Amino acid sequence: MARTTSRGFSLVQKITLRDVVLFYMQRMGCTINQDIAAYFSKVGKPRVTKQGMFKALDKLNPEFFPYVIRELANKYYERGDYQTLNGYIVLACDGTKRDLPNTPELAEKFGGAKNQTVTDTSKIKTPQANCSVLVDVLNHVVLNASMCSYDTSELPMLFEHLEKCRDLLKGKKVLLLCDRYYVSAELFLYCTFHEIDFIVRNKSYCYKEQIAKVKTEGLILLDFDKAWINRMKREDCKAIAKLMDNCLALRVVKNTYSYKPTDKKRAEEVQVDSAYLTSVSVPLLSKGEVVSAYHVLRWDNETVFYDIKDHLEAERFNSGKVNIVINSYLAKVLNYVIGGQFFNDADELNMSRKDEEGQTTKYDYIPNMKNILDTLRIDPIFPKILHCQEILITVPDIQKYVEDLVEDFSRVLVPVRPGRHYQRWGKWMASIPLRKSRLDGRRDPPIKKCPFNRGYITSR
Repeated sequence: MARTTSRGFSLVQKITLRDVVLFYMQRMGCTINQDIAAYFSKVGKPRVTKQGMFKALDKLNPEFFPYVIRELANKYYERGDYQTLNGYIVLACDGTKRDLPNTPELAEKFGGAKNQTVTDTSKIKTPQANCSVLVDVLNHVVLNASMCSYDTSELPMLFEHLEKCRDLLKGKKVLLLCDRYYVSAELFLYCTFHEIDFIVRNKSYCYKEQIAKVKTEGLILLDFDKAWINRMKREDCKAIAKLMDNCLALRVVKNTYSYKPTDKKRAEEVQVDSAYLTSVSVPLLSKGEVVSAYHVLRWDNETVFYDIKDHLEAERFNSGKVNIVINSYLAKVLNYVIGGQFFNDADELNMSRKDEEGQTTKYDYIPNMKNILDTLRIDPIFPKILHCQEILITVPDIQKYVEDLVEDFSRVLVPVRPGRHYQRWGKWMASIPLRKSRLDGRRDPPIKKCPFNRGYITSR
């Protein structure tokens, strides 16, 4: 699985497959030399050259990390003690763009944004990739991850996730949460045929006539005619539509919520009417539970992207090689998977300390994910355990070491502040931060030169 050539990782060399995999996962320095010095000093091996490390990194097959991620998810569900919502494993899928190094190889492979002046790949200044993850939002388990070209739609990437995880999810109750960009009759047919329930927020112009007849909650019938079926891109979905007599019943849940815009000092509340399409019947999830599942649980998928992109610095690359760039990103996802399990155990330990009467503080508190991810990369013992070295540590000692980590993580907490938008406009800084992530413009607003003093200031 890890080889790109028949002879890859077949000879006894200074840099083994384990070294390559763990090096990808442990990277956190600004330069490759810093990462080499940090990693090989932790595992107690002789330091190698930068050229030799790049050569070894380029040997790893990009399919390796998604395979390991799926295997870890399979092992996790075999334990049987995972959290569910009314018996459902709650999955969420979303995609985001990733900025890549400006090299001709990456521009040719992934492409980027084009306009009237940028008409071909040779003129692209910032290559970008479309990245997608399928994550269990209740257990912080990533089931699959992928990195595709800039113009790849999010829906085909979701189909790829579901296809690769079909055996993993077989026999389990699954609830899939998706935003409005995934509204598709093909997805509804696929999920219905494979017994996957879903909640998808509807676009305002999709199934407009049918949904207009529903007041607050009800059923609509999608009647697929020949032209509709011919427009479908997947042959299996076409066959499923014919198998289901060219019709599909969906439950519609309508909701109205309001918010006050934060970009204006005196603005009236904005009222939004939304509709959600689901295959879950009323006895299993009520109207309120459908709305809460989408708006509360699905947000954890956005948090996954924030942790990978910001805390793990997924956009920091030290090479322009395609294999190295893909593996660097997917290794961050695998790193998050391991950190997520420590988060679950630390959160459970933190909850066990609360008084029987429940929460007594103003805010609820959860473990600090940034602290967990940074600690697992900085700690000198953890990579040795993953490397399976004979470092004279017995199994009980390793167990005690892991329990101590969980204990430490359960003590470093952050408050959960509902409705907070992380506004940081007008904040002064001496220099531009090295990180490049810009998720929503609120956590990481634009930066400009300070007009009153030296340095920089965040702006709207």
